[in-house]
Amino acid sequence: MLAMSSVYMQAQDKNSEDSLNMKNWEQICYCSFKGHFHPQEIVNADNNWQLLLAMKNGRTPKQLDSLKIPYTQSQLLLLLSMRLIEQNGKVLTTTIPILNRNETAELRVMSREAAMRIISEIEPECKDLVDFLAKNNRRKNAFTILFSYVLDGRIWGEFEQEKLIDENRIINNLWGGNYWSITPKRTWSCGTNSLSNDKYAVLFNWSEQSDELLDNFYGANFDGLLDFLEDGKTDDSAVIDEFTKYGFFDENKSLTIPVIDESGNNTLFVLSNKITDKLLSGFVKSTDFDAVKSKFNLADDSQTVIVFYHEVMWDILNLLLEKQIIQKPIAFESPEKANLLDIADLCFVIRKE
Repeated sequence: MLAMSSVYMQAQDKNSEDSLNMKNWEQICYCSFKGHFHPQEIVNADNNWQLLLAMKNGRTPKQLDSLKIPYTQSQLLLLLSMRLIEQNGKVLTTTIPILNRNETAELRVMSREAAMRIISEIEPECKDLVDFLAKNNRRKNAFTILFSYVLDGRIWGEFEQEKLIDENRIINNLWGGNYWSITPKRTWSCGTNSLSNDKYAVLFNWSEQSDELLDNFYGANFDGLLDFLEDGKTDDSAVIDEFTKYGFFDENKSLTIPVIDESGNNTLFVLSNKITDKLLSGFVKSTDFDAVKSKFNLADDSQTVIVFYHEVMWDILNLLLEKQIIQKPIAFESPEKANLLDIADLCFVIRKE
């Protein structure tokens, strides 16, 4: 790691929030990319992160030189071509939002307040969804469906449909969308992976805590499973045997994990849509977008919605946990006690409309 000069240290926040240690930062990309490199790879290469921090509020090359930060012209050209910095006259300015510790704390106060207003709107419908799953002996899937399908799933499409956020359009055959960094990381987070064909998708929730449990699952025969979902049968009984050990099938070879059918009046689909509708209206009512954009120097309304909702999303999830409407899957909460059958609690199927 490159040493920071005393001048550069003084140029950063007095409490040194803008650390060069990337482990202290959450890098988030709501984006699409087509080039050889994801923008995060460029940010993390060489001392590009140090340069981006230094140019957060704009620097001329001469000012960069005075900070004794080593760089090459090719580095600057790469950052410019990847649209991670922009040039106005002689001033080079970082284009991606970088929120230091103080800024993040302020943002999360605002997002928590918004989430508390929203939760009062969506709580009854969330309970309805949990109750429905409980009646079908799948209560343990409630966390994953609410997070992966509703809070971090359908709502993004609703934002696009309502023109609240821009569609990710790849620019210059490289990448498009929004990429930002924030510190500190939240104490816990999770994500969603999916595999799909034209008619079906299998989604599974994951976290750092579940990595060991899911290690072999990542290599499972998902193509065979998708064939089964599409045809209702498979010529390879090994597919059913394989996924039975993960809790996907019962002794009658019937699929047990939840299926959300987006083509009809599927109860899970209807309940999820009710939550999404109230989530959308509640988020809009609870957020002063101009204030958020101005306070954190965000580029436009679309970026403001994306960055702010990302924080609100985690606060809503935490409130659902605090209220004990949902519980973390055992694979997340106590991974040492989890077994292969618990993987089914992290999964669900979508039948596309």
